[in-house]
Amino acid sequence: MAKIEVPDHMKEQRTDPEIQPELCGPFVTISRQFGCQGFSLGLLLLDILNEEVQPPHAWRIYHKEILSKLAVETNMAAEVLDRERRSKPRFIVDFFRSLGGEKVPSGIEIRNRINTIIRGLAVQGYAIVIGQGSSGACQDLPNGLSIRLEAPEDWRVKQVAFREGLTATQARLRVQAMEQEREYLRKIYETKFPRKPAFNLVYDTSAFSLTQIAQHVVYAMRLKKIITRPALQGGSLPSENIPSL
Repeated sequence: MAKIEVPDHMKEQRTDPEIQPELCGPFVTISRQFGCQGFSLGLLLLDILNEEVQPPHAWRIYHKEILSKLAVETNMAAEVLDRERRSKPRFIVDFFRSLGGEKVPSGIEIRNRINTIIRGLAVQGYAIVIGQGSSGACQDLPNGLSIRLEAPEDWRVKQVAFREGLTATQARLRVQAMEQEREYLRKIYETKFPRKPAFNLVYDTSAFSLTQIAQHVVYAMRLKKIITRPALQGGSLPSENIPSL
């Protein structure tokens, strides 16, 4: 596949996928504070949910894969796309960059494209999407559940210190730095997707284990009829099928 520049990619495909409510989903989005192990919860849900489907259906989890797919198709490093996605507008830097002929997309362009990709995954169904504004992007879509993980800072500091081999001071600085960075994105997403409450379910991960949360999420999905009773046999492993940009 030929590489193309991401701004051109965005100009070519700006539209939302056509949505037929009866064919949308099922899907789950997971938002989390730093240190709350949202990806680990996604993996637990993946195991449980894939025991309850039959071929050809199978659940998939999406996190960094979304940026990786965008990076491959635009010939840009995923790290660059992620940095620009999180960065605040820098008009002087962007001006001189444009004079130099660099076709680097703005944060808003990248976020808009990611939103469209995520909505495509949700419509396609059997998707667990971690972060990246997925809860807001999918808030108007039927047959899905949005989850938020939170916990006191001290608890999250201990988790990060243990997981990354840091001192308590180092872990606290890392938690605070990540939360400050995410706060900028949170305000953007709240403005773009002003739904209140922002999430269907909010969990305190210091009060419940990830296994307990996963079991409760699956129960809630059954109550909402997002999924039905367990099938007699599990699904096959899914094929690589991220919607085209």
